Amino acid sequence: MTDRDAPHVDDQAVSGPAARTTATGYRSVSYYLPAALHARLKAAWWATRDCPDGAPTLSALVEGIFLEYVTRAELEHNDGQPFPPAPRGAQGPRGTASEGHRLVAYYLPADLHARLKATWWALRDARTPALSSVVETLFVDSAATLEQRHNHDAPFPLAPDSARGVNRAAAVRQGEWMRREWENRRGESSAQG
Repeated sequence: MTDRDAPHVDDQAVSGPAARTTATGYRSVSYYLPAALHARLKAAWWATRDCPDGAPTLSALVEGIFLEYVTRAELEHNDGQPFPPAPRGAQGPRGTASEGHRLVAYYLPADLHARLKATWWALRDARTPALSSVVETLFVDSAATLEQRHNHDAPFPLAPDSARGVNRAAAVRQGEWMRREWENRRGESSAQG
């Protein structure tokens, strides 16, 4: 078990301001990962996005990976309940700069990221000293599963740099929020006039 009182765990001086969450509950979340692993997962997503079990966007694939992991961990280790929140600045030890690693951002539900972080915090050990180490392990396993299931255990060809995908559910959510916002603003202007 890592030292829960280590200064890198919840140092408000280095944790920065709280992240902005959109009205739909999503936000951009970055993880320090091997660039080759991100490319491998993106290739697996791109090649399987139109399959029945495919995800419409890379972030949707990541969301599914995280949701499956936290749900399983909560069932196994916490009677199916979410773990208590991790301290705001908790990320684990800062990795040394590596040519092969970079920050990679995914657009995820803020509450799912909080659950992932709480799960890591509650279960962290020597193999997973940082949140990014859990993410890395989950991505390796998921890429391997997709390659095994859809490509005879072989890596997929790289996805185009411009590969993005469209998440219809997210577009509907955003449209509904915009409609409500417009109705609220119209109601406010009518009341003032």
